Amino acid sequence: MGVFDFLKITVFEKKKPAAPARRKVTSGSFIEVDSKSFPLAALTTKGFVATKFDDSLIKGQTARITVRVDDDCGKFTFPATIGVNEIKDGKLVGEWNMLAPEIEATIRKYAQNRKQKTGR
Repeated sequence: MGVFDFLKITVFEKKKPAAPARRKVTSGSFIEVDSKSFPLAALTTKGFVATKFDDSLIKGQTARITVRVDDDCGKFTFPATIGVNEIKDGKLVGEWNMLAPEIEATIRKYAQNRKQKTGR
């Protein structure tokens, strides 16, 4: 046995299974939080509802998001600060902390266009 035999010990680490890849949404209406995208179910001047949410935020938390709307009723993008109101069953309900008047007007116009085209 040599003097440096203790250096020949091989340590094997257990490999962790890879986390499922989170697909980034590229078309349609969605919100982006921490480089993750979630489909937008509803949008008003008071707040929004996003679906398929992964619980990366908690109720009462303030967060910076980007909203991207791209459908037949309108196409626009804006950054916003929100307060998280509810997270339940993969659904995120958020309320705007403050919206610029021009963004609020754009959301109102979008809602009118959507109501005319879809009846909802």
